[in-house]
Amino acid sequence: MVRLLRAATEQADKSALCGRSRYMEGVVVSGKRGGRKGGNAAVLDSKPRKRSKNTNGLNAVLTITNGCFAGLEISLKKRDTSLGSAVSCDICLDHAFVADEHAIIHRSNRGYMIEDLNSRHGTSINGEEIHKRALKRGDRIVIGTFELRFSC
Repeated sequence: MVRLLRAATEQADKSALCGRSRYMEGVVVSGKRGGRKGGNAAVLDSKPRKRSKNTNGLNAVLTITNGCFAGLEISLKKRDTSLGSAVSCDICLDHAFVADEHAIIHRSNRGYMIEDLNSRHGTSINGEEIHKRALKRGDRIVIGTFELRFSC
């Protein structure tokens, strides 16, 4: 009973943070825990990252550079990382200009590639509207009102 209640509370917290709202923008990263003891998925510890010596360029991070979540670092550990406003996305960016499934970042042996999933408001990198493009260190990705910096 306690597990069921805790799971329902965590899902409600995640849904509330990622639901469409005119008054609040939010970011939810799936699978993350930390910060408060209440289980709120959007509150993450801000610990310095440790870099491994043998990265081969495949340990990438997205850093939010604007708004109240500025400085939040999100590690890209999965082969395909989805970005959008849906709670089912790996990185949930809550804003009216972000589609439910807005973009996806693919990891391969050659590096990282971002692909816009035909969203209405599009995805831009360094001020240029893109459909599919390879990511380089320092690229500035804009999705909705969120600005993210890519580093690896």
